[in-house]
Amino acid sequence: MKLPNFLEDEAFNQLRKKMGTSRYGYFKLFNPKYHLTGQERSLLELQGKKVSIRNLVPLADSTWAFKNTRVILYLPESSVYHLAQCQKLKQHEYVYISTKREGDLPLIKQETRTASLKICEHCLQVLGYKGFDLRKNRKVAYSQKILQEFSRSEFFRLYRQYPINIEALLEKQANITQNLTPVLSQRQHRRLKNTF
Repeated sequence: MKLPNFLEDEAFNQLRKKMGTSRYGYFKLFNPKYHLTGQERSLLELQGKKVSIRNLVPLADSTWAFKNTRVILYLPESSVYHLAQCQKLKQHEYVYISTKREGDLPLIKQETRTASLKICEHCLQVLGYKGFDLRKNRKVAYSQKILQEFSRSEFFRLYRQYPINIEALLEKQANITQNLTPVLSQRQHRRLKNTF
């Protein structure tokens, strides 16, 4: 069965004009492999979720995503939470994730409880968040102030939490990786050529 092209249907075009729309609508197919379901969104906000770090997507801006949402990573035994791909997470296979913008992050144990966690300063360093840099003496006081006043709500205003077009980001990252190899080869070639 072939569907008609509704963009060329006169009745629909007249209806669209009556409604006062100048553009066609937008539709994105929902795929639970790439998009959070309503149940998953509620779970991440209210309870958090334990996942393998392999199930997370490391984004080009050094943040983490679970499906089409940037997430907060944390460990129950730790006193900090993570927003970036910092060295402190490398030795862990499983982490808890959440999307909670304010208040204490949920911990998943036998009974649900919360813990007051602070932002990981290494994550802010990786991101260069608002000029954060504890390695430069002239920025230490400024960086300490950012650390003390850090807000996840403000962070997610700067780094959009949801939705992230994960398919496009993965494709873009693959293209960057593919395009990087020839660039490096050309640079190496030029360097070799200039040395002789």
